[in-house]
Amino acid sequence: MDGPTPIASNEILVAEDGRRYAFADHNCFACGGSNPIGMRLRIEIGDGVARTTWVAGDDFVGWSDKLHGGIIATLLDEVMAWSASSFDAWAVTAEMAVRYRSPVSPGESLTAVGRVIERRRRIYEVAGDVTAADGRVVATATGRYLGAAPTAKAALKATYSIAPGVGGE
Repeated sequence: MDGPTPIASNEILVAEDGRRYAFADHNCFACGGSNPIGMRLRIEIGDGVARTTWVAGDDFVGWSDKLHGGIIATLLDEVMAWSASSFDAWAVTAEMAVRYRSPVSPGESLTAVGRVIERRRRIYEVAGDVTAADGRVVATATGRYLGAAPTAKAALKATYSIAPGVGGE
């Protein structure tokens, strides 16, 4: 199978310039390394920001040889959730609205960025965008994400064996 090499284990890597990247060896369609048909996104994490660059193959096409809108929404949802989770929130999507602005062909490099706009207790207001390598905006989104309760967060950390370093731990 073509595509990225599966990720061996859960890890948080810190690049030479201090950027943090999250990798996970679980079955998540977007960021997991174990899903054989997944996107295997590598997410760069900052404080309240998450980013990824990804090139879609022909497997992700919808209508007329263009990337499926659900895949664009997944890219947005993933970086938006990780931007909230950069605060150690383990956030999940409560609601999300997407505006599609330009079609994408398979093989185009896409950059998705999610940013936390506002935090209120466990609720995160987040915005995101996807741009193509030529600079055109492919889609934008806004959403609300709910951070996990303390007991659920502890269980998630134990289950996924996330190393210290996410969210300033």
